[in-house]
Amino acid sequence: MTANATLPFSPSSAPLGEHGAPVCRRQTADLLLQRTDNLGRPLAFTDAGTVMDMAAKSVSGTILDGPEPDQIAHQARFERLTIGEVRWHWSEKPEGEHLIGINTVSEKLRFIPGETLEDGVELDVIARERKATAIHLPAPMVINLREESLPDDDLLTARQLNYFKANGNNALLFVHGYNVPHGDWGRFLKGEGRSQNYHGNTRSFRRHPVWHLYKATVWQDADALSESLFTPLEDDQLNGNGLHNWAVHMEYRLNRAAGFDGKDWMPYSRIINVSWPGDTGSTDFMQAELNAMAAGRRLAPLLQQLHSAGIAINIITHSLGARVALTALNLLGNIGYRDLVDHLFLWQPAVADNALTNQASRDVHPLGLGVFPEAHGAARRIVVLHSKGDGILGPEEASDKDWWSRIVRRVSPLATATWQIATSEDPMDDALGYLHGAYDKKWWTFPSFLDNGFGPAMEKLYAGYLPLTLEPGSVAHPQRSASSAASLQQTVADNWARLEQDAIAEARALWQPCMDCLRNGTRPPQYRLLVPLGHRASISPNLAQDYIRHLRKLALNGWRPERPPRPALGYVGFDEVAGDEASSTFDPFIADMLDHGAFADVNQSRWLFSHSGMRIPSDEVFAEVYRKEIMENHLLANSRFGRY
Repeated sequence: MTANATLPFSPSSAPLGEHGAPVCRRQTADLLLQRTDNLGRPLAFTDAGTVMDMAAKSVSGTILDGPEPDQIAHQARFERLTIGEVRWHWSEKPEGEHLIGINTVSEKLRFIPGETLEDGVELDVIARERKATAIHLPAPMVINLREESLPDDDLLTARQLNYFKANGNNALLFVHGYNVPHGDWGRFLKGEGRSQNYHGNTRSFRRHPVWHLYKATVWQDADALSESLFTPLEDDQLNGNGLHNWAVHMEYRLNRAAGFDGKDWMPYSRIINVSWPGDTGSTDFMQAELNAMAAGRRLAPLLQQLHSAGIAINIITHSLGARVALTALNLLGNIGYRDLVDHLFLWQPAVADNALTNQASRDVHPLGLGVFPEAHGAARRIVVLHSKGDGILGPEEASDKDWWSRIVRRVSPLATATWQIATSEDPMDDALGYLHGAYDKKWWTFPSFLDNGFGPAMEKLYAGYLPLTLEPGSVAHPQRSASSAASLQQTVADNWARLEQDAIAEARALWQPCMDCLRNGTRPPQYRLLVPLGHRASISPNLAQDYIRHLRKLALNGWRPERPPRPALGYVGFDEVAGDEASSTFDPFIADMLDHGAFADVNQSRWLFSHSGMRIPSDEVFAEVYRKEIMENHLLANSRFGRY
């Protein structure tokens, strides 16, 4: 080609710089990425993920060992990346530590959990080495008291404990209520797909949501996410089920009430969620109460651990979860703990309205597990959140008392009510709710197919001592058909003598070990025969003997108590024990605690109209209870919640 030849392009005399060179000739550099939580504490890499660079090359990260032998591997290096824009894809491991931010020297990026799962995070790689910090929420915390485990499994790890120290030096525990299974977390939505199914001879492209593999441990707005989909999403698809659903909702609302804006997740605070075996069936409330006390005994060392670390403690319970927390505080109050907990919030508590009295003699429960005389000493303030709109815990009306007297006299209830029970999908909540509430009928022994009352739980507990009654057919026993009335009577007498002897022996054996474990901050032994008195720190032989006497009286009466239970604290509040209308039931101790502010009464009847209405609250419940009563009037005024 000659110098005068015509070229098909206009040549440039500018040198080839890094951005003008072909991709194959561009400079490369490294990306050094470190992980921290939203408190700036290092988080370990288990999978560094991959980076897609400008040359469409996917580079896996190499996890680096910590600079010191005891430091976690929280850094990863991605080498020889083409300089320019890259995308980092992380595989959401470990579970629940959701990405909420990226910091570099020049910029700060913030994300909503799950936002980056599909497209990754865009970063700029510069000459030599780009340094960046990936910020994640710490993993959620669930203390599982449902299964047998080692004592240390009921406690926080050193790292979890340090989280609460660094996050405002406070911790909030949530204890769920009755009939809540353990459940699991929800998922992050990936998009919407179509299934090529056939409807007759015609292809039908049915739409369905597509989910990421990673579990979502934070609240997601089902209504907002459903707006762009053909098929509406259900809350449990996004936010999980059982205890995990409660955990997601409660944690999110508490953060919002404290000041979280729902966008910048940097100040978001985790809470401790306590899972206990309250799901005993829709009518076996007595067994759930026994389980609640056993869980409360296991909860006590966790409270001691937090207290020993100097961490302020606040507890919120729902429904029968009140018995779990009150059991733990009753044990600790018994051994001298004072003001261990800043606030105990009892939300719709399914315990007696006089449960907080300091006089055990005021207990109307036939087995003596209705009150917690020492619990008040272990809490600075106990806040009762109650509502007359709760159709499960009440109402306690004159008609109900008439019903109770009919049952005690063994008069059959009306056929219409029995039919409602027989045809109900949820006997306790629907049928007994139809009969003016469920809680105040927890001791009912009719109809027999409901399997409720004291009998089922007691006969299960004392299966090795049956029969304990003489009623034909009331207790299944393989030798009954061959037994004469006289021999059966002697068998029952022998069983009671054996049960009493063994119960007294158990009381003697565990008296000192229970006290020693509680004083040492370790898990106290669980009673076996005396489990209905498990809310006590320890049980003396005399108390065990007295308990067997009351148990025998109850059994010989066909497991029918002589009096109805006290109305639920979550329904009437303190009205009947310290209100203007209290008379023979007036409790001067409770009244005095209310006067001095140690107890607080919050009537939610204008806002809360269902037993679990706080899980997905109305605007009024959120504003009046979460924000005003719980957060502003108590936690932020007298304690703290996270770093808010």
